[in-house]
Amino acid sequence: MKNFISIFIGCLVVSTLTSIDAFAITGSTSSNLETDIFASDSIRLHPEEAARTDLIHGSKVIFVNGDEGNRADRDSVERMLERFYVDQFRNSQDPEAPYFTFMSKDANYAMGIGGIAAIDTWFNWNGYIPYDGYNVSNIEIPKSPERMKSLGATAAYSKIYLNIMGKNTPIGSFRVYLEAGFTDSRYSKFRIKRAWMQIRDFTVGLAKSTFSDPAAQPETLDPAGPNGKIDRANILVRYLHTWKNKWSVGGSVEFPGSYYKVEDKLTAKVSDYVPDFAALGQFQWNRGLSHVRIGGIVRAIPYRDLIAGQNHTVLGWGAELSSIVRAGRILTFYYLSSVGKGIASYTADLGSEDCDLLPDLSTPGRMYAPLTLATTVGVKVQILPKLSSTVSLSGLHNYAKGNIDDATYKYGEYICGNLIYTFSPRLMTGLEYLAAKRMNFNGQHANANRLSAKFVFSF
Repeated sequence: MKNFISIFIGCLVVSTLTSIDAFAITGSTSSNLETDIFASDSIRLHPEEAARTDLIHGSKVIFVNGDEGNRADRDSVERMLERFYVDQFRNSQDPEAPYFTFMSKDANYAMGIGGIAAIDTWFNWNGYIPYDGYNVSNIEIPKSPERMKSLGATAAYSKIYLNIMGKNTPIGSFRVYLEAGFTDSRYSKFRIKRAWMQIRDFTVGLAKSTFSDPAAQPETLDPAGPNGKIDRANILVRYLHTWKNKWSVGGSVEFPGSYYKVEDKLTAKVSDYVPDFAALGQFQWNRGLSHVRIGGIVRAIPYRDLIAGQNHTVLGWGAELSSIVRAGRILTFYYLSSVGKGIASYTADLGSEDCDLLPDLSTPGRMYAPLTLATTVGVKVQILPKLSSTVSLSGLHNYAKGNIDDATYKYGEYICGNLIYTFSPRLMTGLEYLAAKRMNFNGQHANANRLSAKFVFSF
């Protein structure tokens, strides 16, 4: 790990020294955000578009082979860099386009190395969450007087990535993306978080599930985000096609992972052997900045009845309606709503609760998939060209039946409000207030409050 970091830093230093003069394409002067957003002409840019324009203009390109006279022009180079953002599954916490990119002289191949350096700090009071991510399901019940206040900080949500893109090749347009980072604030595990390749309309690898809509998730500083969002990455094979930048249809086969407990000694886990099948349909407008999406998933969850000595399979299903609407250049609205059975592990809050299946106490030895219902709404206000604020509300309800374990999660409520200041498209900081409540089936409940600050540099 140390050797890799040393090599990486060395490459950046060498790249900087060799690209400033002969090899750097700096583009024209960066666009002025204030002029772009609030000008009265008809070509005003949305803040997100203006920021990405600045990022692309400011990117440093190092050409591989080719004299200065026969290199691709700046427009071709920037069109290649723009392909980094052609992704239906991006959200506000994903890295920006790399600052340094190696490119072929004809601008048909490019490789960039980038990442995020993120520092998170937080102060909890009137309740305790033992982790850096503000997961409502982790609120301690009952409250402990020894942990009513706590202060913490971490850099664990920093990450690095490798991005390779190509066009006009024998296999058509392609992209390979590899992202790695730490798994928790103890820096105990450094692992691959995304690893996928895309060839034309097909994606293969570890990627965000088709049964999700990351772009419709409200912008938060908290890495966990709203408790009701659908948030999971799977090894998958996906087909996604877009017509005229308006309509998108896709489907995927995703390697399964069922999560449930068998503490009653009447049932046992069975290895997953049927993939999950997910699909989506989307209509988008406003140059692709706004959309409405319908998603669905079907899954088979196996278990063993130890009383009857038989294996059974429970059919799980889920449906999601989501949308992001940018109303002018000042307001952005977010909406996510999902319902289903056996999809608890796909939600942000129940992903750690092992609730895909629960024991059916009316029939010993049998299990069932509980119904879950989640809704998230949010609004972002661009107060000033470099200052924005997002407020979001989220809730998740677990409709388990029968006399289940009293400590089982019943519902969670989440509220978030932040102020984010962008010094430049690659440097931002912000403050955020979070409040949440967890309720168990036995009536026990607890809440927690958090004030957090974040500093992020994308390179």
